Amino acid sequence: MKTRNIIIIALVGLLLSSCLVKSLQPFFHNEDVIYNPTLLGTYIDNDSAKWVIKQHVYSKGFMQGDTADNSYLVELHEEDSSISKFNVHLFELDGIYYLDFFPVLSDRYDNFVGYHMVPVHSLARIEVKSNDHLVISWFDEEWLNKLFEENRVKISHEVISVGEYKETKEYVLTASTDELQKFVRKYGKEHLNQACNEDSDGVCVNLNRVK
Repeated sequence: MKTRNIIIIALVGLLLSSCLVKSLQPFFHNEDVIYNPTLLGTYIDNDSAKWVIKQHVYSKGFMQGDTADNSYLVELHEEDSSISKFNVHLFELDGIYYLDFFPVLSDRYDNFVGYHMVPVHSLARIEVKSNDHLVISWFDEEWLNKLFEENRVKISHEVISVGEYKETKEYVLTASTDELQKFVRKYGKEHLNQACNEDSDGVCVNLNRVK
């Protein structure tokens, strides 16, 4: 899970990879959102993938122009020159800063398969090590699976079977934002203490600013 290929599988696969904790509802309320312009810029991770963080701009409607909001557009540039885009919200719970990732699927309905894809939210912690160094660590599904197996957590979810032969089970959280935040407050620090360890299966990236 530490190589660039695994990171791209996890993030670019429309956030439907079994590597990440997935939720139908956002992990934040609008009043929780924080906008920090110092995060804007271009970064390179340890595997030389380029990440571009911009302010999110959206259309207000026909002939009404575009406007910016208090969120980010995060672009992951791949080797084949394609760009994967996410609308990302920064928020804080109990002194810890988190990012809610949601895919921007402008071409979602370009084929019939697209009509069957449901975008989901994923959650990551962000640590600002310096003005030029960020660490982003996602909540991973293996950790969540262990909580369920040990009967340590009760949160609304569905289990779906994926793969050609339905051989893989994945969790999709269906809880409300309030329930999700209660879960994060209770278990977030436990997960984040191990998220970027070498023995962890979590998705963790170090971003170093280039401009």
